[in-house]
Amino acid sequence: MSTFKTLETKIEELLNRLKALKQENSEVRGRLEEKEREVAELNQLLAAQDAERDQVRERVEGLLAKLESL
Repeated sequence: MSTFKTLETKIEELLNRLKALKQENSEVRGRLEEKEREVAELNQLLAAQDAERDQVRERVEGLLAKLESL
């Protein structure tokens, strides 16, 4: 095979690899965005649960204070 043909083949292989890597990169970025959305949702859920826990704690402390005053 001539040097030019070898070079042409190598360039085609590199271009095909580049195309595959771009596709893989796009897929990985999509999965990353999905995971970031999941993390944001979980953080919101956690914040809501923390707020609910604080409210329950305050109510329990209020009830205990009322019981102690009896």
